[in-house]
Amino acid sequence: MNKIILSEKEVNDLVAENRYKVDPSRKFISRCIDGRYKNEEGLAVQAFPGADVGELAMVLSASRSYGFEIDREKVFATLVEVLGGESNFSFHTDEHGDRLKLASGCGHFKQINLDPKAYKIEKEDIDFINEKLGYVKSKGSEETVLEGDHAEGAILMVKGNWGVYPRYELETEKGKKFVEVFVYHQSLTDEKHRLLSDKLVKNGAVKFVLGEDSEYLYQVLSETSENHLMETAKRLASDLPIYSVQFEADGSFKTAKL
Repeated sequence: MNKIILSEKEVNDLVAENRYKVDPSRKFISRCIDGRYKNEEGLAVQAFPGADVGELAMVLSASRSYGFEIDREKVFATLVEVLGGESNFSFHTDEHGDRLKLASGCGHFKQINLDPKAYKIEKEDIDFINEKLGYVKSKGSEETVLEGDHAEGAILMVKGNWGVYPRYELETEKGKKFVEVFVYHQSLTDEKHRLLSDKLVKNGAVKFVLGEDSEYLYQVLSETSENHLMETAKRLASDLPIYSVQFEADGSFKTAKL
């Protein structure tokens, strides 16, 4: 499939047609940044690499990168608490020709498996994540299976209380063309990570060396999130432009090429 690389005008048209408001009761339910999610009612707004698989990998990686101890079981339990239960743990796999679905089918988690050192992850961390995937499935969490080839033509960095559906029919001189966008929701990710940081400290899931606090942990998780996003973006979307999308409360927005 020949991708259409989106201009800023085309991104503006896409966002204008595909914006939707955050449901406060579901603001921490996540999806991956992948552009192959269907534009359907109830689609999670908080888009993060690997969805909650990526969130768990982020905390495990941060502990190794910044040298603080964690209780992995408490980390997982705390993430589940933030989500509101095991059944809300979000992840996706890819559909293959034989319909075989693998945990590492998620592009982000696949890259972690392929190059764990780049993500500051160890094999035991990957094993732990896979173990917890099996657990949440047994508790009613359903994997989303994403189908088809990637058609993303840009990466959107979204801020504000609105989300963006990833699929769009673009008007061209040769008629309508199907396009997708990678979406990373910065505002909801930051809000989720601040709450997660507070609860990780409160629940005794982390142990600091020098008496650091939840604000320190939030900064560490933010840096790790950005590192993981950039690692995956340079592997899966290095040819794509990045645009910021800043929403106002009424749904109006401004875009800028980064």
